[in-house]
Amino acid sequence: MTHSADCPSDGQPRIVVVGGGTAGWMSAATLKRRLKCHVTVIDSDRVPSIGVGEATIPAIVDWIENMGVAEDEFIRRTGATYKLAIRFDNWVEPTHRYWHPFGICGSPIDGLDLIHTWRRGVRQGWLPADSKYTDFSFQRELCELGRGPREAGQPSLAHNYAFHLDAGKLATFLQEIAVAEGVNHIIGDVCDANLDACGDIQSLTLNGQSAVAADLFIDCSGFAGALIQKVMQSEWVDWSEQLICDRAITLRRPHVENCLGEKSHVDGPVALPPYTISTGMKSGWSWQIPLHQTTGCGYVFSSAHLSDEEARDELIGLAGGDFDTTETKVVPMRVGMRPESWVGNCVSIGLSAGFVEPLESTGIFLVQRALDEFVDCLPTTGNKLSFLDSCDTRSFNQRMTEVYHQVRDFVLMHYVVSRRRDTPFWREAATVLVPESLQLLLEEYTSTGRVRLPERDPTFLDVNHHYILSPAGIHPGRVPGQPEPDAARTQQQAAFLQHIQSTHTDIASKLPSHRSLMDAIHL
Repeated sequence: MTHSADCPSDGQPRIVVVGGGTAGWMSAATLKRRLKCHVTVIDSDRVPSIGVGEATIPAIVDWIENMGVAEDEFIRRTGATYKLAIRFDNWVEPTHRYWHPFGICGSPIDGLDLIHTWRRGVRQGWLPADSKYTDFSFQRELCELGRGPREAGQPSLAHNYAFHLDAGKLATFLQEIAVAEGVNHIIGDVCDANLDACGDIQSLTLNGQSAVAADLFIDCSGFAGALIQKVMQSEWVDWSEQLICDRAITLRRPHVENCLGEKSHVDGPVALPPYTISTGMKSGWSWQIPLHQTTGCGYVFSSAHLSDEEARDELIGLAGGDFDTTETKVVPMRVGMRPESWVGNCVSIGLSAGFVEPLESTGIFLVQRALDEFVDCLPTTGNKLSFLDSCDTRSFNQRMTEVYHQVRDFVLMHYVVSRRRDTPFWREAATVLVPESLQLLLEEYTSTGRVRLPERDPTFLDVNHHYILSPAGIHPGRVPGQPEPDAARTQQQAAFLQHIQSTHTDIASKLPSHRSLMDAIHL
């Protein structure tokens, strides 16, 4: 007997999402809106949310707009703040600091990224020796000054931005959006899957409830892989020999000075930084994510180099708090992916499909990207009879494999270019066997100044690589065929760089503090 709510008579395809949380409810809301199908979420009340990361990248803004959600409402409902950059402390060396801002840096010069002009200026001496590439980033200037990207009620002056948010509040908000769109919600546990003669899933047996039938099943069950692994037996490719962190410990702190008492180069303390802080630790790295009311903190570490108790003590020592009473949560991590995350009529999205440590806040993005690729690989007709026969599963799997590989390489690059050798963890993390794809990227970068990127919608662009490689002393080679500018042109370029900096400072200094902007929105 099938669940009565899942027996529509209009012939439209039926999709069942197994698992709630961010991945499940984002999938349900997005697919209901974009496909006009019947969507049901089977959500267990016995599975806690992982909640490893609470930060996003600019792609989230597209999802908000596409769903017709007002940005201020999103901020209020998720306890959010703006995220304009990541600040990396103690990564290249134990006392080193650098920025990875969102967006371009300055403006292209003579058709090339500004990094080539900046590098030549430092080399030739018409820029200070301590000049940094990110000195010309508008987002970095906003971060240094502790300013928000806009006035209340006005559009952002920064074209690329994202959010820090409360993962629990986000899941609740996504659920409300999905249910309002007409998504059916069943609370229950999947006990078994009933397969047809071709090995596709016909229905799911629930504990104490009627079976639920569908045409397509979305596995958002997290690392458990309730359908994609246990039923469809899709292979998991392990990347733990390259990315050696396998655990995270998390805590939540109220806003206090010793947790995020960051110093601005102009206005004193930054009360609510519009950026994530990633700090290199003894055996991994920590995050500090400022939400409106609290700060989310975590330590991603290698259990081969550090115990849970040692990680907890090190994190509390950094973030502040009482060692005896501070509540922490340990989360095992499984680093890797499934080359075939769509098998038969089952698609895995989120942690069931793959996981790369959240150094660049790509968790929610990978859910969003999988949904985009999934919809793109569906047939253009909504005819139920052709719904599965016309799905381009091969293209989906190839595209998502490429996406995960690029994210893996980009995150691994942070370790590979680090000069830290002060602990056993850093000596191992920086000297792992580098994938051929990353090795070729680094070789081409230093020889030709070009970044080898995927042909289809790269996640990280040239500028993102400049932000990570430049602080480590790895500079782009000279682009073939690019002429050396004469003295007059060099003088023009120097004046242009100075103009960029002064303009950014002038605009940023007139914007409200990030704290006052957030307080106004959260009223």
